[in-house]
Amino acid sequence: MLKIIGIPRSTYYYQKNYRVEEKKGSEGRPAPGYSTKEDGKKVSDEQIKEFLMEEIEGDGFNYGYRKLTKVLRRKYKLIINKKKVYRLCKELGILRP
Repeated sequence: MLKIIGIPRSTYYYQKNYRVEEKKGSEGRPAPGYSTKEDGKKVSDEQIKEFLMEEIEGDGFNYGYRKLTKVLRRKYKLIINKKKVYRLCKELGILRP
């Protein structure tokens, strides 16, 4: 019958193999809430947010999360990932388009 109509069999018997699910937030592991310094001391995320606010206030320069990451690494000797700095900046609402 499908040959007569000219429809491929794969099209006729096509079924979706996936389910559309709503996202319920991130599925990764939860953030630990702290970072470490080069000497091994723990620094809380709240303290890192204060460092970020100190760095962006007053001077009028544009800071992105990558530049802020470098500042945190050099000035405060933190071992921190740029993705974490992005997340913290997003929570503070200091990201610019």
